[in-house]
Amino acid sequence: MAVHEPVQVPPGTNELRRNALGLPSALAMSLAFISPTIGVIFISALIASKAGVSSPFTFVLGTLGIALMASTLAQFTRRVTSAGSFYKFTTLAFGRRAGFVTGMLLMFAYALQSPLNTNLFGGFVSDALETDFGISIPWWVLILGVVIGVGALAWYSVHTSMRIGMALLIAEVVVVAILLLLIVFKGGDSGQVPQAFTPTESAQGFGGIGQAFVFIVLAFFGFESSSTVAEEVRNPRRNLPIALVGSVLLTGAWFTFSMYSIIVGYGPENIDQLAAATAPLHDLAVRYIGPWYGYIVDLAAFSALVAVVLAIHTANFRILYSLGRDGLLPKALGRTHPKHNTPHIAIMVYSIATLVIGLTAGAVWGPMKAFGNLGYLSSLGILPIFIATNIALPVFIRKRHPGEFSVWIHAIFPALSSVTFLAAIWLNISPWPDAPLNVMPGIIIAVVAISAIWGIILKRRGSESLDRIGRVLFLEAEAVPEAQDFAK
Repeated sequence: MAVHEPVQVPPGTNELRRNALGLPSALAMSLAFISPTIGVIFISALIASKAGVSSPFTFVLGTLGIALMASTLAQFTRRVTSAGSFYKFTTLAFGRRAGFVTGMLLMFAYALQSPLNTNLFGGFVSDALETDFGISIPWWVLILGVVIGVGALAWYSVHTSMRIGMALLIAEVVVVAILLLLIVFKGGDSGQVPQAFTPTESAQGFGGIGQAFVFIVLAFFGFESSSTVAEEVRNPRRNLPIALVGSVLLTGAWFTFSMYSIIVGYGPENIDQLAAATAPLHDLAVRYIGPWYGYIVDLAAFSALVAVVLAIHTANFRILYSLGRDGLLPKALGRTHPKHNTPHIAIMVYSIATLVIGLTAGAVWGPMKAFGNLGYLSSLGILPIFIATNIALPVFIRKRHPGEFSVWIHAIFPALSSVTFLAAIWLNISPWPDAPLNVMPGIIIAVVAISAIWGIILKRRGSESLDRIGRVLFLEAEAVPEAQDFAK
């Protein structure tokens, strides 16, 4: 087996370091961005408030829908690699302007992830420190600290940040798994709940299951993030599909088991208590093990939040880097550090933007509500991108690789995935949500419209920005020799 050594990039070339990451790092990127513990600790109550006892069933459906989306991305990444992900895929199928719109919406959805998770970090850690240890630190101070810390680490080394993220991920999963296994073995509040795997136990019927789906997307958000480091991964045509599909299947099984354990722990008669809980795992830890384990669960949540912020920043820095390198945003964003080969300008710009958006949202809504509201908006933004990419796959294969076309893999699977996401969108706008969520579908439409108009203006002015997308932001399969055998 050939050993792929990291490629040292000459200073001043503005290229990312090649062969710096292996399959474990790529998988860690997606897993840390998803942050399985975040979904269990902070999103389970949101899902239960919509789907009730049927929440585990909802996660099964969600896993299938996201896995089909991962299959679509895997088909693309076997043939295309770049640090920009979705918008290059739609470019290949539908042209530069469609790719431009997708890229802008992608950047918008991703950009919200760090402000929403830093608000979660600030709000949760501030409350936990006060409750558990009597230490009072304002939430906004904690937001400042975590953004500066992860920015400095990403500036120094993407590989180091990923290794730290993986270590934190393993620790938090072990802590939570011990609690959840104990609950199931003890029989929870009133025994096992097999009906949790049916749709009939949703208090709001299928409408509740559909409304919960947006939070399922939020729980899985970031599974595709390994594709944003495609240019730094060894043998990306092999490792990226494994990382994409593997991360979804692993976290899907974890989410389903965890949601079931939480339902068992509270008992089907106490779903209202779960839906209203701000820290459901802390409450279950105190109940089933003791207050001391509640402290450990809080530390695991802290670990999970740090890991997910690390992963989110790493992915977003590279999206800004790709857009800057391609001239879609100021070219300074496409520069890399002469020593570390990291996108240092993009790191600074995104960190500042995170602080402005995060602190403003936290001040207006409070940090915990800011997490939910920004998460809803971000998920609504990513759903149209998923649908567009699913539609792009059969077009791309027919256009570029007609001899490889498979009806099931390249047409039926993407279609089923798109139907799932379209249903989720419909069930979240009908009936129309209350404020402040009622303005968020309009924000997504506005982002799409502004991006489309901007793309038209660039094209009419003869700008070369759109033309660079196809030449700069993706690499055809031939560009990476070691991938050709796998691509066959």
